[in-house]
Amino acid sequence: MNRSFPLVLPLLLAVCPLPAASEPVILSAEGAGGPVTTGFVRSASGAFLSVEARFTVQFGGKAEGLGFVLVNTSTHAHGATAPAIPRWEEPNIAGAFGVGFDTSNPPTRDRFNADGNIYGRPEHEVSLHWNGREMANALSPVAYEDGDRHDVMVRVGYVTAGANVTVTIDGQSVYAELFVPDMHPYECRAAFGFSPGDEPSSCAIDFDGLVLSEPAGAMPSSERFSVFEGAVLNAGQQTRETTVDLPDATRQAERIMLTLTLGAPAGGIDPWDRAGHVYVFGDDGQRYEILRFITPFGRGCQWKADVTDFQSLLRGKRRMAVSISTWVKGWSVDVALDYYWGTPDREAFRVTNLWQGDFEYGNPQDPMDAEFPTCTLTLDPRATSAKLRLVVTGHGMHPNTDNAAEFMPAKRKVTVNGKAFSNLLWRTDNYLNPCRPQGGTWKYDRAGWGPGALVIPWEIDVSDLVKPGEPVTIDYAPQPYVNENAGKSRANHIVEAVLIEYR
Repeated sequence: MNRSFPLVLPLLLAVCPLPAASEPVILSAEGAGGPVTTGFVRSASGAFLSVEARFTVQFGGKAEGLGFVLVNTSTHAHGATAPAIPRWEEPNIAGAFGVGFDTSNPPTRDRFNADGNIYGRPEHEVSLHWNGREMANALSPVAYEDGDRHDVMVRVGYVTAGANVTVTIDGQSVYAELFVPDMHPYECRAAFGFSPGDEPSSCAIDFDGLVLSEPAGAMPSSERFSVFEGAVLNAGQQTRETTVDLPDATRQAERIMLTLTLGAPAGGIDPWDRAGHVYVFGDDGQRYEILRFITPFGRGCQWKADVTDFQSLLRGKRRMAVSISTWVKGWSVDVALDYYWGTPDREAFRVTNLWQGDFEYGNPQDPMDAEFPTCTLTLDPRATSAKLRLVVTGHGMHPNTDNAAEFMPAKRKVTVNGKAFSNLLWRTDNYLNPCRPQGGTWKYDRAGWGPGALVIPWEIDVSDLVKPGEPVTIDYAPQPYVNENAGKSRANHIVEAVLIEYR
């Protein structure tokens, strides 16, 4: 339910007796009112590395949604009960993982309010929740609220520093091995909760129990290194630098996680969305962007990002920087790195900058194409695979032609040793951003720019196109565009592109 007020109505319900979790069970609820819940006893003691649930769901009438939770038995009893969650379509509960099936996100015409569905998109979303917080939200490819039976599969596979989560509906992927940071194995059991709508509605669930595989031992712990604590960025100082002592290269990291926290400084938070960057400087003196983010409209937030690809640069004494293009009030910024020691599947051992800059898009007097000369470099003889990583965000709007570059979809093409790859620079999920509600126009689709979100890189595995010790040629071609108001108003593309080599 994507509304800001609680639903408190009389409730009429009928719940069938609950057998053990290993047997099929049908849960149904009729009428309008508060949540209807059911829980299951644990099917095995202890924590497991893989937890899978399969169930069918069938909605009747207009409901608010459904929640599925892996209840943590260390904080809730082993018996067949469900935890108290006020809104099960957003199953936020401390120390536990949940999946929300939200069937109510009403359209809005207000450009600035907290409601997100400005385009009137379908109201069948699937969200992931961990430890009391929404981690991800996505529009389901299946209209599961249509009154038919639908098959759902949820699988959690615990890995170093978190878990990979897969959710399918009728075999179609909603999430495919999505990494959720900080999730750890715990003894669990299943519970469901149904949120009826304002009108009579129902939900039938047929659940076959949990499938648990491979008991979990001790998971790798991390060693944390603080980079910035309470660094204030504002109109007077948009960039802060520091030198930090990071681990040397004698120990391998299986994963390195970066935690970024934005809070309010003494002067208050910048109410606008701004581009932000975290940089590290290499031994060659070059600056490498390891993370790009867009600040939320007028609120703080926290993100975690996997930066293992840059571990060759995150070693020893390093100069690092954080930057936000704020021109009024600012932000208080924390940045920390967590190293999870172990042997990675492949070691990212070399990063090469290709193109960098904040370029004007669509000015015939200063064509952006000229900023992307062909890059030719020689792969390291030790390289066994390679990946191209491009981070691009558009900025600028009216009176630029076509509202470029923030609000104009832009095609682009990369060619590696003669093979072309195409992509559209465009985000359509901003209205589902877990960092909500916000002020401003956070909900609109944008060209790679998502207020209150990390920027999603375009990553291309080029391992089959390159050979160790041999040259590789890379071209980047953005969509041709002319801004008829160039010189009066600027359309921008902020570009950072690197080639990462592995062994």
